[in-house]
Amino acid sequence: MKRKTENNLYSGLISIKELAKLIDSVNWQAAYNNLRQKVVRGKFKSYQLIDGRGFVSLDDALVPDFVKQKFSKTTSLQIPLDHSIIQKAESSKELSGDQLDFALAAAELVGEFIKYKNQPMFKGKKAAAEKIFSDAYNNESLSSYPNIFKIIGKRSFKTLRTWENKYVSSGKDYRVLIPQYNSEKSSSITLDEREVLTRLLLHPGKPLITEAVRQSINYFEMKRFPHIKSDKTYKRYLESWMKENFAEYIFYTEGEKGLDDKVLPYIERDWTLVEVGDIIIMDGHVNNYEIINPFTGKPKRMVTMGAIDGRSQYLVGYDIAITENILCIASTLRRAILQLGKIPKVVYIDNGKAFSAKYFHGDDLEKLNPLFSRLGIKTIFAKKYHAQSKPIEPFWGWMAELERLIPTYVGTSIEMQPPRMNRGEFIHRKIYDNAMQKITVDIFAAHRAMAWWLDQYHNRPKQSGHLKGLTPAQVFEAGKGQGVDKAKLNYLMMDTTVATLYRKGIRMFGTWYWNDSLFGQQIDSGDEITVKYDLFDRDSILVYDNKGNFVCEAKEVNKIHPAADLLGKPEQQEEFKKQIAHKEKLKSAVVGSARKFAEEEIFPAVKKQLNDAKILQFPDSNTDDTIEEKAPKQKIKKKNISDRWTLTEDKIKKAN
Repeated sequence: MKRKTENNLYSGLISIKELAKLIDSVNWQAAYNNLRQKVVRGKFKSYQLIDGRGFVSLDDALVPDFVKQKFSKTTSLQIPLDHSIIQKAESSKELSGDQLDFALAAAELVGEFIKYKNQPMFKGKKAAAEKIFSDAYNNESLSSYPNIFKIIGKRSFKTLRTWENKYVSSGKDYRVLIPQYNSEKSSSITLDEREVLTRLLLHPGKPLITEAVRQSINYFEMKRFPHIKSDKTYKRYLESWMKENFAEYIFYTEGEKGLDDKVLPYIERDWTLVEVGDIIIMDGHVNNYEIINPFTGKPKRMVTMGAIDGRSQYLVGYDIAITENILCIASTLRRAILQLGKIPKVVYIDNGKAFSAKYFHGDDLEKLNPLFSRLGIKTIFAKKYHAQSKPIEPFWGWMAELERLIPTYVGTSIEMQPPRMNRGEFIHRKIYDNAMQKITVDIFAAHRAMAWWLDQYHNRPKQSGHLKGLTPAQVFEAGKGQGVDKAKLNYLMMDTTVATLYRKGIRMFGTWYWNDSLFGQQIDSGDEITVKYDLFDRDSILVYDNKGNFVCEAKEVNKIHPAADLLGKPEQQEEFKKQIAHKEKLKSAVVGSARKFAEEEIFPAVKKQLNDAKILQFPDSNTDDTIEEKAPKQKIKKKNISDRWTLTEDKIKKAN
């Protein structure tokens, strides 16, 4: 009769354990653990602790509907308990997750402990019952409470008895079972010991904690410190100090870069706020595979210069070069603009030497008119040695997939390098040498491999980020421009410099440039003129005067074979004749015009002046009788050598 009354009193509650069995009767332990995690996180709003066991209301939103139906048919799940001992988890928010988990498990164990020893069979033998219960509980393989054992571990019957007294005297408040570790108690380590320990731990050599402790103890012994503690005590102190002062520890041992990478919060960019082509990121990457150097014929890790669109993550331009230089950067930018179909508004660039060249920025914007200014592009410089400020860095990590497929792969780091590069790996090295005898990875093969991999990367859906579920190609194609004028782009990308005009022309790039318009102007004066040139086509340059007016397009002048007529090839002989004829043409132009001017203007004026002054009398050029006809000269036949040495009668007479 009593049981029926109590069941009616608590008919709206169900224990967590029985709820787990109703959810999954086969694997109810997993369901029980899941429910306990929800209790710890405060998900069950109706959770109550009754006699050390957790209960929830059937009306709770987290109780499944099919469980409510089963529960209505199952009355054996009700637990008869005194209503006055119910303690709600009102202060669970004051506890950490581990503390709440431990207290709830301990309360449940104490409840089972009290129930077990109060059985009629143990009347007068409660001490033996406590011992039997604790032994059975501490046997992990045979324990009836494996879930509780995982949380609180082994406990003696004396500990259980102490917990029982605390629990009952507090009105069965589970919070009294929280571990009472006094983390704020004063440390036994003195201030002098702390100073030595932390100073040795923060050494730039980044010693291990055990090394810092060992060196500290040696110092304490040498200085005769009183009451030296154990190494474990010092180790616990340093571990606790590192957790509380993690930022300082990283700064002293790893510097500002470590502080940026591991401690300081980072800024996340929202790329959905820009359009395709608004921002491109340019950076260089030393390839993790070797390419045959076309100039030396030896393998070398070359540089890939890339430009990636920030919105679509599409690699809009790239170039492979021996080193990171102005030419490969300009080539990458030009290809990126052609691929985008429009000129980007902003470029993220590195602080490298090549990116800082005058070609891109310049010291005097009005005089040098740098590239980015001509194209109307604004620049953002990445922070030095800070990978987070360069959004292209993840792309190089993705490109490692391609690098690992190339036979000459050398590894992304020392730990990732292939076995043939390790010391003593003679077999792997021999296999590699034999396999590479007929394989050559030149710059053309590298470009083909890059194009093949990019085709896969651009059409691969992203798994996270602002492109989740989309491919870079889809976003890029939807937002690229209508195209740009190549001729205009080439002109805008021309570099501007100041050169000197000599009589042979303009000296640049180790060669001479000439145009007939330069002839006779400022010869050997050393005056400076403005020159525009294309980095990709240096066959000709554009020349401007000091006022900025266009003068001419000067073309490269080829050098001549020293003995073209005798030793040169036909094309070299032709070039020699061409340049000689050109020189004579320029000379004739000057001499011919000067002679005509002298005969028609200067000579008549001088004759008239001399005649008028009666200094010299010149005959009138119009009278025919003053002109003396000159007799034609008789041609004298030259004698040959034999005739010169033959004695004639006239020669004999003259000799006598």
